[in-house]
Amino acid sequence: MSDQHARREALLAAALTGDLHGDEQRDFDLACAADPTLAEELQELRDLTRRLGRADLAWEEAPLPPGLAERVSLATDADPVDPAVDTAPSRSRRTGSRRPTSGTRPRRLQFSLAAAGLVVAGALGGQALTGALQAPPDGPPGTLGAMEDVAFSEQPAGTTVDAALVAHTWGTETVLELDGLAVGEEFEVVLVGEDGEEYLSGTFLGADRTVTCRMNAAVLREDVSQLQIRDGGGAVVAVSDVVVL
Repeated sequence: MSDQHARREALLAAALTGDLHGDEQRDFDLACAADPTLAEELQELRDLTRRLGRADLAWEEAPLPPGLAERVSLATDADPVDPAVDTAPSRSRRTGSRRPTSGTRPRRLQFSLAAAGLVVAGALGGQALTGALQAPPDGPPGTLGAMEDVAFSEQPAGTTVDAALVAHTWGTETVLELDGLAVGEEFEVVLVGEDGEEYLSGTFLGADRTVTCRMNAAVLREDVSQLQIRDGGGAVVAVSDVVVL
């Protein structure tokens, strides 16, 4: 990592934690003016922080990999730091005196260690974390938020239709992937209740590529008995009798 890149990462970490002061704030503003992607990256990190906060995930302190602190210390030309050593603020900082501005002060090293730890975590567990935030719940049909795959007993020859229902507290979501329907022709997605009442979820156009769409209808999953796809004239072209809850 070049000195310039290391400086950029340190300023970004300080901005994220609200710890920019004096010359650092000026340097960060100049860096953002020279490279607009820096401000965009800061906003993305802030958005991720808010998402993690809403996810209510438990934080577990994991020990640094053996030798990582020494390697980071060598890379930043700082004195080696034992991760187990207490890093509480010094007396001068507790009494409100101005903090030193040396590029090798402990806070900068802590930022470097934190950044290195995040890189390791991202390499090993980034995909798992994304999955934890984005993966839907699992469960039987009717489970709130769970994807319920449905099969079509009737559909046009030469077409491929994959569908799933998702139960919500406000209604039922239909997720579709379709291939082979007439290009440019209008189709509508309808959910039929056990009492025969019909609920329009939405419409789409056939295309020469895979059509992917998500639509919603104001009917609870427990009241749905059938999923239909109809053409522009109202004729049913695909139908699925879903699990009755």
